[in-house]
Amino acid sequence: MLNAYLKKYTVFAVWVGLEMVLFLGLPRVILFPLAAHILGKEQFGLFIFSLGIVMVVGHAPSVGLATGVIRSMAGLGDEDRQRLVAVSLFLCRVAMLVIVALGTCVVIGLWVSGLLDRGMALCLIPLFFFLGAWNLFDLQLVRCRVERRFDVRAKWFGFLSALLFLVIPAAIIGGAVGMSWAYGGAFCLAYAVLSLRKRVAVWPNPGDTVFRKTLTSIWLHVSVASALELSSRYVYRIMLGSFHSYADVSVFFGATNIIDLFLSPVTIIGSMLLSLLGGFVRLRDVGPRQKLLVLCAAVLICLVCVGLLMTGGRFVLQLLFPEFGDQSWTVLRGLILIVPCAVIVAFARPFVVKFGPVKLIPLLNLLVLVSHLLPGLILIPRLANKGAVLSCNIGYGLSAVLWLAALVFTMKSEEGSRSAIENELSCAADDIAENTIN
Repeated sequence: MLNAYLKKYTVFAVWVGLEMVLFLGLPRVILFPLAAHILGKEQFGLFIFSLGIVMVVGHAPSVGLATGVIRSMAGLGDEDRQRLVAVSLFLCRVAMLVIVALGTCVVIGLWVSGLLDRGMALCLIPLFFFLGAWNLFDLQLVRCRVERRFDVRAKWFGFLSALLFLVIPAAIIGGAVGMSWAYGGAFCLAYAVLSLRKRVAVWPNPGDTVFRKTLTSIWLHVSVASALELSSRYVYRIMLGSFHSYADVSVFFGATNIIDLFLSPVTIIGSMLLSLLGGFVRLRDVGPRQKLLVLCAAVLICLVCVGLLMTGGRFVLQLLFPEFGDQSWTVLRGLILIVPCAVIVAFARPFVVKFGPVKLIPLLNLLVLVSHLLPGLILIPRLANKGAVLSCNIGYGLSAVLWLAALVFTMKSEEGSRSAIENELSCAADDIAENTIN
């Protein structure tokens, strides 16, 4: 029984892992290091800085809707699932049309007024189109997460990853600007092909009113929360590029890129965990054996990641980023404590997102953002990358504490709700018995 259980989830983990390797691993190991070598520290830093600005929004719109789909899809029939996804796609298209149009107009306005230089403007414009395509591409595949068809997701993300390598010749020809246009174009092309294969209408019917109300009640809260969470990851790049140089952005990116690479198993398990929890209606439906497996995985991955980073991190940095690998290694050593914090957040977050109060998540992520932002604003202008390291440790430490507290709150709320229901049933049974006797 246990072997069959482990085998099933191992297969899931392999496919989710392959998706992460194709979509995150290959760009981090091959694409970005090649681009850094071709462009140099300053131009590569310009691209990373521009990407960081756009990623403040990131895939927050689709994450909010995807969370709504995951929370609502359990127990629905096939027809209702199709309608739910159709409604989510309609809402996402509306949101992304507004965001991309507004972002592009703001960039052009700042460029024309002389407040933004030409290179930055030409990098930002295509990256806003990347933003729209990425959100819609990911949302179209959300049903595969709930239905545990992780192999389908892995194949599509592999196709997207292959297209992303178009940025290499573009970087050679057009520098950071050429790389930005190729990056945005690859995502737009992948989204177009997926839509054609899935036969998704360009502007689908908004669908059932009930589903629309269900999704919108969750969408804003989770999307705001996701935007706040994403912002905390990119504020360091933006502050370094604003107060210092794009070269500092490249050095800091080298360190965080390797940490993210070694934390890929955490990302894989966290993503798979949220998908698997989509099949449960209540937290108490998750058995103790499953919870124990999650806890053991968290501890094991944390120990392995720290060990691998300390023993192999410098070699990998020098191999991938020879121009500034030693500088990035100094930054990485100072960031090693964020690994256990990231593991705690990655394993606590799916339970809170799935079973916790929806309104709790934006508040939680606002506090997380503030815990990253305030130390950064104080330390980075004076200490550059050293300030970014200190700010990161403070921010991730407080994030871990906040998500753990939210997990405990969610579990206590579930227990309180269950006790209340049991008391009501007991009282009802007593009333029935009393009436029968009378």
